[in-house]
Amino acid sequence: MATVTILYESGPKFDVQYYITKHFALVEEKWGPLGLLSWEVVEFEEGSPYQIQATTKWKSIEAFEAAAGNQEVMAAVIGDVPNYTTAKPTFLKGKTVGSKL
Repeated sequence: MATVTILYESGPKFDVQYYITKHFALVEEKWGPLGLLSWEVVEFEEGSPYQIQATTKWKSIEAFEAAAGNQEVMAAVIGDVPNYTTAKPTFLKGKTVGSKL
């Protein structure tokens, strides 16, 4: 399993409702068939360097890399960003080495 975290810096306006309801519907549609297992969105308190964090769980790093390498899929996912923020997303990816729910 792999985890991909997407961070949005504090400052720019961010439409959290759009992000959760519309953007992640698109993400599930585009990334779900490619190995996305789950997602979670955290909104940080004011004064944090980041305002939003999305944590996505994938079948593997390779599954995420294949999805990220699919130009049509990524154009749709990244093309939706201006609908909820002007902040540039930062992607961090890694192999999950431990967890407890």
